[in-house]
Amino acid sequence: MKLYTAAEMSRADEGAQNLGIAGGILMERAGAAMARIALERFAPERALVVAGGGNNGGDGFVVARELHRAGVEVVVFPTRGEYRGDPKANLEILRNLDVEFIGREAFDAELGRVDLIVDALLGTGFSGQVREDVAALIEKINGSSARVLSVDVPSGVDGSTGEVQGEAMRADLTACAHAAKVGCVISPGREHAGEVVAVDIGIPPEVDVEPSLEWTDAEALHGLVPRTRDPAHKYSAGTLLVVAGSGQMTGAAVMSVSGAQRAGCGIVFLVTAESAAEAVDLQLTETIVSGAAENEERHLSEDALDSVLERAGRASALVVGPALGTGDGSRRLLEGILAGVEVPVLLDADAITNLADSKALVQREAPTLITPHAGELGRLTGVGTKEISARRLHHARRASEDYGCCVLLKGNDTIVAQRERAAVNSTGNVALATAGTGDVLSGIIGALLSRGMSVFDAARTGAWAHGRAAELWLEETGWPGESLIATDLLVHVPQAIKEIL
Repeated sequence: MKLYTAAEMSRADEGAQNLGIAGGILMERAGAAMARIALERFAPERALVVAGGGNNGGDGFVVARELHRAGVEVVVFPTRGEYRGDPKANLEILRNLDVEFIGREAFDAELGRVDLIVDALLGTGFSGQVREDVAALIEKINGSSARVLSVDVPSGVDGSTGEVQGEAMRADLTACAHAAKVGCVISPGREHAGEVVAVDIGIPPEVDVEPSLEWTDAEALHGLVPRTRDPAHKYSAGTLLVVAGSGQMTGAAVMSVSGAQRAGCGIVFLVTAESAAEAVDLQLTETIVSGAAENEERHLSEDALDSVLERAGRASALVVGPALGTGDGSRRLLEGILAGVEVPVLLDADAITNLADSKALVQREAPTLITPHAGELGRLTGVGTKEISARRLHHARRASEDYGCCVLLKGNDTIVAQRERAAVNSTGNVALATAGTGDVLSGIIGALLSRGMSVFDAARTGAWAHGRAAELWLEETGWPGESLIATDLLVHVPQAIKEIL
């Protein structure tokens, strides 16, 4: 699936028109395709088309006409008093067909009579907060029992970022012209878009533009994962050092290591707190486990640095952070690791929190990936969690620029950002909202890093495989998503990775 911002869509549209394809033809094809989807998915008997100004309203008028032709009772509410160009032409066709029009005074009553509402209020180029009168309409539609199909992007959602600053439509399905819009797949806009489909409107490939945001699906990842070739041995298949776990929290280390092993790492070393080493060693029979100096809270202390660096000398990548602990000692340990290791390092969980007042990440030149959720990124950057969640793409990109690293911002729309590149993940479900799944993710990505993938490709591949493993678990068990525990993912990781080899 291709993702476009508003500006990218405008360039493609303009390019088509420069070739001689009139805007009215593009509008016709968009509206006709969206009407077909409405008929197939909703089979409406009576539909209300709410049309704003500009081309989005024009698309809505075409949808209204095609629904009318199919025998649907159609009512149109144009929110503008005057239309121009192609929207005006399509509005006049509806009048010539004697399609019913209503004004604001009949709007409330009509909401109770229809089974489908076509949201053609605001277009892809919308940003900011909707006007009070439009917000009132959106609120009423959201409160109705009718199904909602949004044209291109749910009204009130920024089509280029997914940001929502006020009232926004909650669609059952969003039909996007030519390409899915970024705002439909990035939270919080994602939660407003429902199912997202793209419809062909006749834009030739010659005028397509390169999207600024990549959609990470299986097709995009085919062939990226390195294979182990003969002659091979365990060190040539990837060597990962995991620095994780404490005397009170051994599970994080176990899940990270296990994730790495199932993702194909040749050999995994683990450095954990001394009091945890024996228990962890009993669970990880294929892992070389070392206990190192710990503090009074039974977390690794800064005195563990020499042990970590000694093991790191044989590693092709590191994962640092799960259940590492926080505080001055943990921060100094982390700073020592970042300064003393030149191979790629993934920082997760406590490691990210420890960097909040440190310059170690900015000063590091070797490849580095951080994998925060919104709260951890907020602690690192000093920005509130709500603000991170409201502007996820912005803050992921900003953190990548400010800290000179790759950022994987976890969520149902997991985002990977590095310099000018960014990608959003296509797999996963609510089953992943449970303790320990992030530790498994760290191990999967760590294995891919150890096998030679770049931090950006390892991050987006690992996120895809992690999410796909959750999907496979649901398909196999048929259990409620809430029943998944993190270790359930492990047996499905190999199958997920197999799908992209």
